[in-house]
Amino acid sequence: MNTNRIKCIVEKYEHEEIDEFNNLEIDEKSKIVYRFNNAHKEKYLCIKEEEFNGNRSLKAGYFIGYRWFDTNKTYLHIKPKIYNGKQANFLAMFKECLSHPIVSQKMDKTYKIFFDEPLIEIQDKKDEITPFLIIHFLQIVKIIEKKGLKKGYIKVTDNLTSKIKGKILVNQTIKQNHFRNRIDKTVCNYQIFTINCLENQILKTALMQSGRYLAGIEDKNIIKILKQNITAFEQVDTKEIFDSDFAKIKHSPFYKEYKEALNLAKMIFKRFGFALNNNLSNLSNKIPPYYINMPILFERYVELKLLQSNINYIDGNDVSVAQWDMKPDFLLSNEKIIADAKYKFWYESGKNQENNKFKDDYMQLSLYGRDNKVREKLEVEDNQEVELLFIYPIFSAEKSAEINLGNKDKSDKFSNIYTLGIKVP
Repeated sequence: MNTNRIKCIVEKYEHEEIDEFNNLEIDEKSKIVYRFNNAHKEKYLCIKEEEFNGNRSLKAGYFIGYRWFDTNKTYLHIKPKIYNGKQANFLAMFKECLSHPIVSQKMDKTYKIFFDEPLIEIQDKKDEITPFLIIHFLQIVKIIEKKGLKKGYIKVTDNLTSKIKGKILVNQTIKQNHFRNRIDKTVCNYQIFTINCLENQILKTALMQSGRYLAGIEDKNIIKILKQNITAFEQVDTKEIFDSDFAKIKHSPFYKEYKEALNLAKMIFKRFGFALNNNLSNLSNKIPPYYINMPILFERYVELKLLQSNINYIDGNDVSVAQWDMKPDFLLSNEKIIADAKYKFWYESGKNQENNKFKDDYMQLSLYGRDNKVREKLEVEDNQEVELLFIYPIFSAEKSAEINLGNKDKSDKFSNIYTLGIKVP
């Protein structure tokens, strides 16, 4: 896709008000609000609409990334919030989460790339979404490689000597053999069970595309994973990939990682092109629109730390809450704790946390503590009160990245409500 030379007129941090919205004509405002309201479920514009005293305003939310802002080819760039002079290193968090086999399989919800929209030209800025995509793909393929490559049936046509296999191709046998007086040979079409199947050929070709992009990268760990993956696919051929190839694949629950790996491979081909000889140099400053969901990324980071700290938990996605399509993030079954990961740095401000700013958070977590299905999962008695815990990010060099429940802070105003900060990169 081509893109005209444009400039970014809307560049904000998380939660900043988008003043440029107020300077637009009424018609343009209406179009943006219309687009926002019709894309609300996925927050396509990385923004949220607020209304105060009858006036509409737009603010950046918790989604960072690049999105087209209006019909005049201007785009919106949302950056991570600066807190005490520091920003969360989302790429480092992402890479760390992908290092764990359980957490890595849940990372597809942390970002979305819009390949069907025009590319955005970013002048003198770093492409951050392509490394996201490549690293995610390499880590999922690494899991596949450790478990063993899937085998599948492929059709082979061969001119066999003194034997018959599968279906005889009569016309080809006559032309290639009988006309040449080779009566002992027969052209047959048959199936073989091999790792050189379509799924693995797609993954091998995507690995080669990734290798072309990573040619100038100095990260030794990423290059090592790439080489290990390519070695595992040594007996698999590369092929010219077409979009229609993905429709031919039937996914099996026994190879669940393949479905995600193939989805990522398809995104890699959309990013770099389906041909291995495509020129990648012209993509260095042009990226597809995307967003990174920072609250979900932090939630996965907390899950990683729970696993590394050997704390047993039940994933909230496995809990069916009775009302309003709500769910807790984690149930710490041994400690009878309901934990919610809150991507809010200002929880660190101590006593100031107990003001109206966090009213909705307290109400939400308290509701979980009263939900019968949640309580059944935690196996608590009717008269037993569960502990409610907010886990929030901090940058303090003195704090550990591990989760130590003994360090949680008790609320002065509410019974059995606690907060706990964990260090993020």
